[in-house]
Amino acid sequence: MAEALWNRTYQAPLASSAGISAWPGQQAQASAQNAVAMYGADLSQHRSRDLDDVWEEPHWVICMTQVQCQTVMQRRPNWADKVYLLTELVGETGDIADPIGMDPIVYDKLASVLQGLIVRLGDKIGAVPPKTIGKED
Repeated sequence: MAEALWNRTYQAPLASSAGISAWPGQQAQASAQNAVAMYGADLSQHRSRDLDDVWEEPHWVICMTQVQCQTVMQRRPNWADKVYLLTELVGETGDIADPIGMDPIVYDKLASVLQGLIVRLGDKIGAVPPKTIGKED
């Protein structure tokens, strides 16, 4: 969800996602697809991938939970200086729980929370918003 929301909100830097216990190739849950669609994001083509399938060198690894951060640093120690908790990057604390298997309203609330955090993070790092169609450069 965070990847789709980020890439809908900003054109650079681009985000890609991977899970620490993902089953590669799985579609996003319908509830997740519907939740991000409210913000103009699209998960219809998204397929999950596991951290072990990531070979490109990241600029940042932004996690939703402390456990994810710790797991990434254990599995990819060379990335340790690039691993951050999303909430801490914007001056908050706490984990963002995975809503898998929960009611659609939980996904909707999470999309709202993520969108707010993403905008704050984008402002903080100077992310580039998408060009407006028809707007002259």
